[in-house]
Amino acid sequence: MVLAVLALMVGPSVSVHAAPKWLEWKIPYQDRLIRVHLIAPNTPGPWPTAMVLHGASGVGRGHMLWPIASALANRGVAAAVVWYYDGLPKSTKRKQSARWFTQRERIFDHMVKALLTRNEVKGEKLGVIGYSLGGFHTIGLAAIDRRIAAAVSLAGGLSGHLHGVSLSNAAPLMLIHGTRDRTVPYRRSRIARSAWSQAGQPVSLITLKGVGHVPYGATRTRIFAQAADFISARLLRLVKPPIPRRKRVVPVPRSRPGTTNIAKSG
Repeated sequence: MVLAVLALMVGPSVSVHAAPKWLEWKIPYQDRLIRVHLIAPNTPGPWPTAMVLHGASGVGRGHMLWPIASALANRGVAAAVVWYYDGLPKSTKRKQSARWFTQRERIFDHMVKALLTRNEVKGEKLGVIGYSLGGFHTIGLAAIDRRIAAAVSLAGGLSGHLHGVSLSNAAPLMLIHGTRDRTVPYRRSRIARSAWSQAGQPVSLITLKGVGHVPYGATRTRIFAQAADFISARLLRLVKPPIPRRKRVVPVPRSRPGTTNIAKSG
């Protein structure tokens, strides 16, 4: 069912022969199992990988998840869509509540470690892309986790839990936010950009003028492409094999130094 939805949402831009691979994992965490859907390039693995984090409403129909996962896969990067609410007890009410922020961070710490140990994952670092609540956690991971190579926050912000945290080793960050967002105000991304800039860390803010919390149509397609370009460029650079240095070739002289060819007379 999910794969069918992905095919419909991606549309004709992905051919049947280039369709991404689809893997389903269940990662143990305490006494629970966290679901992960891996949308991978249609090439032999392992692959550089980025986590994709859903918003407060959960995965749902995945309008803000599956297309960007496919965009990553088309660029050679696997996308691990993490159902991180699975890591909270079933009895937990309002799993998106700020009171569970620290518990969710522990889940992400576990998931980063678990993903990096998978044979299908290439490299020593992950990328991360998050929407809304997932965007808040994306910024948190970029701020403190050195296993993150690059991060993109869509309609997220800098959490108050990170007040006073050093950003001296923060990962490169791309922020994407609409100016008419009534759920997470646009200024939250401006605050994050300021924090990264003051720490001297790479950061950019893509402003979507007149766009609310959920982008649609051509705008959504464009920002998904920009986010996938940003993440894939950095992850692929990390796993690209180094170019071997060419040995310097010293030309061999045709005659020994100090000798002169004299024609014999006859």
